[in-house]
Amino acid sequence: MVCIDMENKDEMKALVFDIQSFSTHDGPGIRTNIFFKGCPLTCLWCANPEGQKAVPQLFYTKMKCAGCMFCAKVCPHDAVTAYKTPEDIEKYGFVRHDREKCDKCKTHNCVEMCLQNALEITGKWMTVDDIMEKVHRDASYYAGKGGITLSGGDPLIYPEFVTELLRRCKNEGINTALESELCVPCRNLELVMPYIDLYLTDIKIIDEQKHIEMTGVSNKQILENLRFIGHTCPEKACLRYPIIPGCTDCEDNVHAIGKFCRDNGFSRVNILPYHKLGSSKHERLGSTYLLPDVQAPGDEEMRCIADILESYAVKCIIN
Repeated sequence: MVCIDMENKDEMKALVFDIQSFSTHDGPGIRTNIFFKGCPLTCLWCANPEGQKAVPQLFYTKMKCAGCMFCAKVCPHDAVTAYKTPEDIEKYGFVRHDREKCDKCKTHNCVEMCLQNALEITGKWMTVDDIMEKVHRDASYYAGKGGITLSGGDPLIYPEFVTELLRRCKNEGINTALESELCVPCRNLELVMPYIDLYLTDIKIIDEQKHIEMTGVSNKQILENLRFIGHTCPEKACLRYPIIPGCTDCEDNVHAIGKFCRDNGFSRVNILPYHKLGSSKHERLGSTYLLPDVQAPGDEEMRCIADILESYAVKCIIN
């Protein structure tokens, strides 16, 4: 379990891989979404794989690459080699990156050298002031209802940083939402609770072994934190259940999720159909998307799942 903690508020930094303005999907009103880099989970269907590792990473867009190899000439780690065959070039692009070496690189000279903008770094270390500057630029669009949503990755691996950021937002009357996998110590959650207006969190799989197979981690801490929210402030929680065929959609799991929600005070669940929006990002990271043949569930299947959940007095919203 990754957690990055710092005591000196003036020196605290967190790794952010994106800030999106004018979002309307992750909380009320118009929002500024801040995406933190680093996540305890490695879900097979992850839509933001660049958010998994808590290090800056190289994005490579093969369609932009001209094969000039200037990047290889400035690489201090010999991490760049050329593909030779037409088949490899068509599939992977002109160059191969040793991702283990790239992830450890501190300079990324290759990005500055690339004349085609085929290379970029995802992940930037930012202070609370850096983020608040962006929030202040967007604040006039919140209109008393919008605000910020912290997402990722998982913001709660930076507990002290996120607490300070949320505290400052609440002091300025800005609505706050937190999107987290909740696979963190309870202390991390308790730190931010006074400053949260809305929790956005998934409930994926109840069976622990199945959860490990599909996400890489146990769900014990996740379920413990969900119970804590359910018994303290369920009205602030928006639970989301991703429907991934062959992974999360078996009937036993649907019943188990319905029972868990009923027993822990959650009266509403958003059910989200599978999509492949993360597959192109895997390619740019040099990783393999593990569910290439999985298709999105149909309307009838989504309705059947909703019917089961609603039999446990859980209102379902199909997104």
